[in-house]
Amino acid sequence: MNKLFLVDDDEDDHFFFKEAMVLIDPVLNLDTATNGKIALDKLKTSLCLPDIIFLDLNMPVMNGFDFLIHIKKEKQLNKIPVGILTTSNVVADQELTKELGARFFLTKPNHIQALGKKLKQILSADFSTEEYISIT
Repeated sequence: MNKLFLVDDDEDDHFFFKEAMVLIDPVLNLDTATNGKIALDKLKTSLCLPDIIFLDLNMPVMNGFDFLIHIKKEKQLNKIPVGILTTSNVVADQELTKELGARFFLTKPNHIQALGKKLKQILSADFSTEEYISIT
């Protein structure tokens, strides 16, 4: 996996994600969007789809829950693994996103090194099955 897509409205989180990516593999490619609608529009017109999508839940215009619902209806997009990367640690959010097709749920760590460690774990996971990935 070398093409990542981050959907998050917080520019600081974009910066931290990029920094964590560089720590684990400087050749990773990252595309970003600031809400679910922009992300869907980009994906529908993209010539090169991402290997994995990291999705925030709380965003304006189209939140992460609605994005999951929409992407799962898109035949050309519904096989891309989507994982949740959010400040939420609410169990109900985790359960709902799992039901909507998310492959993992990660509460945003407070440090770049911790985020890098979690990203490395996610990027080494086997997404060829439909199993939910547990991030420890």
